[in-house]
Amino acid sequence: MKKILIIFFICISNSGFCQEFLNLDFEYEIQGSEIPRKWILNTNGYEIKLDEQEKINLSKSLRIRSKNPKEGDIGGCSMTFPIDLVKGKAIEFKGRIKTEGVRDGYAGIWWNAYNSEGPIGFDNMEDRGLQGSNEWTEVSIKMDIDTSATYIAFGGILSGQGTAWFDDFEVFVEGEMFRDLTPRTTEPSEGERMWLEKHIHSFKTYDPKDSFIKDLKELDKLVGDAKVVALGEVTHGSSEIFKMKHRIIKYLAEFMAFDIFSIEANMPESYKLNEYIIGGTGNPTDLIKGMYYWTWQTQEVLDMVEWMKEYNLANQKIRFTGFDMVFYAGAIQELETSFVGQAKVYETISTLKETLDNIKTTHPIIVLREDREKISQLLNTINHFIAKSKKSEDEIDWLYQNVRIIEQYVDQNGASRDKYMAENLLWIKDRNPGSKIVLWAHNGHIEKTGNSMGKYLSDTLGNDYLTIGFAFHNGHYTANGDKGLTRYEAQDSYIGTYEYFFNAINAPIFVLDLRNIKEKTLENSEWLLDKLEFRNVGANKMENEFSVTNLTQDFDLILFINESTSSTLLK
Repeated sequence: MKKILIIFFICISNSGFCQEFLNLDFEYEIQGSEIPRKWILNTNGYEIKLDEQEKINLSKSLRIRSKNPKEGDIGGCSMTFPIDLVKGKAIEFKGRIKTEGVRDGYAGIWWNAYNSEGPIGFDNMEDRGLQGSNEWTEVSIKMDIDTSATYIAFGGILSGQGTAWFDDFEVFVEGEMFRDLTPRTTEPSEGERMWLEKHIHSFKTYDPKDSFIKDLKELDKLVGDAKVVALGEVTHGSSEIFKMKHRIIKYLAEFMAFDIFSIEANMPESYKLNEYIIGGTGNPTDLIKGMYYWTWQTQEVLDMVEWMKEYNLANQKIRFTGFDMVFYAGAIQELETSFVGQAKVYETISTLKETLDNIKTTHPIIVLREDREKISQLLNTINHFIAKSKKSEDEIDWLYQNVRIIEQYVDQNGASRDKYMAENLLWIKDRNPGSKIVLWAHNGHIEKTGNSMGKYLSDTLGNDYLTIGFAFHNGHYTANGDKGLTRYEAQDSYIGTYEYFFNAINAPIFVLDLRNIKEKTLENSEWLLDKLEFRNVGANKMENEFSVTNLTQDFDLILFINESTSSTLLK
């Protein structure tokens, strides 16, 4: 069976020292469900639920049962472990597993360590997992974690047919047991609510078409002298968040001299949309669809694009760019267009395209060594042609960047994408030294921690980089899921989540400055310094939408909207 590199998010449990709540014993469920809190579940071909009948410790275990899995399907649970506690140390991950009729696969636990280049330590018990029927059995993984590690994922796994129960997970660091914290189970106090009401700034609306701007004046102070403002989103499919971002972008352009917009979309394809923004060339709907991801193919994004075009008719002050690199077709097209009629160059580009077309497009992509070497040689040849061309300095620079996009595409893995997105955003900034940039991406990309794009940008730009994370309490959003690409109901936030605190006051839309809270503990704001659960949904519907984070480390500002509705997809 192939090694599994499932990226799930985590936290941890049991005795010796404690740092945060991980639900290692599966004792806490999402309200009204049989799904464990904190854990991300991989349910393709499997049913995964809490079980109160079969357990070895306390009141619950996690049961994974096969349901006609296809070849390659894996049932599992996953979480991330606090990296600072294990970096450069020896760990042991233990668990108890019971199995019934496991065949054509196995049941086990797994542990995966990453650094900025990719996986550096992996064990999924493939060589010693439990098969057949077994009473509760203790299993263990031991690993030395390199000092370069930046991310740890771990959990339980069932492959093949049968049923497995998991319980009593424990993590030992240098022989000392990690003790799980218990989650907060009490309502926000009156003092906490009063503190929050005092420190927020409310917005009247999220509607960018509303002419009222007085409430947005607070951005003058909050943004200050920042040269790059990053607008996040907690899901890729919330209409209210998209509209609020549009409203903020409009204000930043009109009143604070922000003149470059950059989105989490492929770089060359995004620049095509700029031709419409600046000169009206092309069809905006087709150009948006040409950026691949359905997430941007919405009426909300189209409305923003049309505003940009209208704004530029009089001012010519905002440009549309992108910084992603997960597709190569646009870069190839840029190269082809630039060397039309030059047979030798065109032949080299065609050979490159054919080689890229044969790459297996898994995530991360699989590039054989011989293909990697061939692609490198072809790109070096193309760079030689570019250097000898009689194009302008700006044209040559842009062609080199498209070659770089292809290099990044070939080298992409779970850890490198954010690094390359940051590199591309800095490329845009370096070529526009007098400009100010507002960027649009998921919360997970703009945050200032881990291997995120935001961490690279923050390290490079310092106070010139400002992050605004977004959150909502309940409602629905657009996502891919078992019903296809459509509307899905969101989990309501619950006690123990940041959003539950935010929703406890009567302020449907507000922003909270987290920067002062980082510097000193203010009475009744201690909960903001805790690692609580926070919604984290991308393009796909998730059973458990919340995972642990620390808002004051991740973001400078948090913008809360109490209710979300699904974005409107373009037809």
